[in-house]
Amino acid sequence: MNFQKFQFPDDRKRINLLKNPLLVFSLAVVSVVGSVWIIKSDGFYYIDECAHYMYCRFVLEALPITVETWHRPIPQWLFALPAQLGHTFTMFFALLFAIILLYITYRIAVLKGIRHPEWAVLFTGLQPVFFDLSYACMTELPSAFIITLSYLCYIKEKHAWSMVLASCAIMCRTEMFLFAGILFIVYLRRKEWKILPLVFLGPLIWIASTIIISGDVKTFFSEWSRFSSLSKFVPGVSVTHYIENLHHSFGYAQLVFFAAGVLLIAKSKRSAEFGIIFAAIAATIIIHTFAGAEIFNWTASIGELRYMAVIGPFFGIISAFGFSEIIEKIRRGNLKLALSVVVFLALVFNCTLTNQPRRWPNYERPIIELTKKIKAGYPDLVLLCNNSIAAYVMDAPPSGGKLFAPFNKKTLKKYPECIILWDPYNANSVFTQTEITLNHMLQDTTIKIIDEYRYWGAEYLVLYRNGYGTPVR
Repeated sequence: MNFQKFQFPDDRKRINLLKNPLLVFSLAVVSVVGSVWIIKSDGFYYIDECAHYMYCRFVLEALPITVETWHRPIPQWLFALPAQLGHTFTMFFALLFAIILLYITYRIAVLKGIRHPEWAVLFTGLQPVFFDLSYACMTELPSAFIITLSYLCYIKEKHAWSMVLASCAIMCRTEMFLFAGILFIVYLRRKEWKILPLVFLGPLIWIASTIIISGDVKTFFSEWSRFSSLSKFVPGVSVTHYIENLHHSFGYAQLVFFAAGVLLIAKSKRSAEFGIIFAAIAATIIIHTFAGAEIFNWTASIGELRYMAVIGPFFGIISAFGFSEIIEKIRRGNLKLALSVVVFLALVFNCTLTNQPRRWPNYERPIIELTKKIKAGYPDLVLLCNNSIAAYVMDAPPSGGKLFAPFNKKTLKKYPECIILWDPYNANSVFTQTEITLNHMLQDTTIKIIDEYRYWGAEYLVLYRNGYGTPVR
C-alpha cells in the first residue's frame, strides 16, 4: 500500500484564493455570519455541548472517564487545547475548522467538474443544521470533516489515506463508520486487497487507547454493552421523520437544487460518478431512521436533526451541481445575476432566521444562579450535581474534584458533608441512573433544604448534607 504524501490543493490546478474572489466572498459570508453569532452568544448548543466542552477543558483530570462510550476520542482531543482558552475561543476554533471543511468541499466540487464550485461553500455553510454546529464543541463537525476529507483523498486516488480517514470516523460518531463500509465495498469490488485491512484501523486505535487508559482489555466492550442498553428518555420519531425534515436539516433552497442535481446527474448518466456521495447520504438517513424511530426501538436516539450535519458537505455538493447546471442553461447575463442574487439571499435569510446565537435557556438559568450562590456561600464544601452547567460555573472538572463532583451513591459516600444541587432534569436521568429519588433525599434526616427555585412545574433544590450521623433537622 502506498501512503503518498498528502497535498491539500490539487497538483494539476493549484488555487490562489486572491485570484478567486467568488470563493473568498463565499468563505467570508459564512465566516462573518458565524463570527457575529459567536460574539452575540452567551450559552452553549442546546444539548450536550457544555458537557463535551467541560470534558475537553479538563480532559487530563477526567482521563479515566473518557473511556466511557459517550466520549469520542477525536473531538475530545481536538478541542482540548482551545478549550483551555475558554468557550468563546473554542467556538472560533470550531468555526475556523468549519471554514477549512468548506474549502475541502469546494475542492471536491472542482474535481467533480461542477461549473460553479464556489456555490458548494454557500450551499453547505449556510445549511441550518450545519451552520448551527459550525461553531459548537460537538462531534458532528469533526465527523463531517473526516469523511469529506476521506472522499477528497478517494477522488485524488490517495486510496490508503482515504480508507484510514474513513475508518477513523468511528472515533467521532460511531454510526459514521458506515462511510468506511461504503469504501470497503468499493475497494473490494476493485480488488484493492492491500487497502481493505485499513478499515479496522480506527476501531483498533479506539480499543487500544481505552485499554491503555483503563488498564482493562474488557472496558471498551463492557462500555459498548452498557451504552447500547440505554432506553429512549422521550418517545422516538416516525420512520419518515428525517425525510419530512430535509428542508429543516439542509435548507429550502438546498433541497430544491439537490433534487435538481439528482435529476440532472441521472440525465447526464453520471450517477455512478457520484455513487459514493449518494450512498453516504442515503445510508446516513436510513441508519438514523432505524436508530431514532419509535417503531424499531433500537437505540436511545430520539431523531435529532443535528446528525444530518455530518453529510451536509455531500448534500451541498449535489445542490451546487444542480444550481450550476440550471444557471448555465440561462443565456441572458442579467437573468443569471438575478437568479444568483435571489438564491444567495434565500440561503442567507433561511440560515439566519432559523438559527439564533446561543442563549441560556430558562430551565438552565436557575442552575447558573444557584451555583453562583453556592460557590460564594459554601466555598469549603463540595457541590454534587449532575448538570454540567454547574461544573461550568464552578470551572471544575465534571468528573469530580475538590469543588465539584457528580451526584450519585458513590459520591454521597465519599463526601459525607456536602451541598447537593437537585436539578429535576438531570439528577436521576436515563443517562445518570443514580436511582436516588427526591423523596428519598427529603426523608433523610441528615439533609435539609437551604435554598430552592421553581420554574413552572420544575423544582430546583439546594440541599445541605451532614452525613456524619448528626441530624440537621
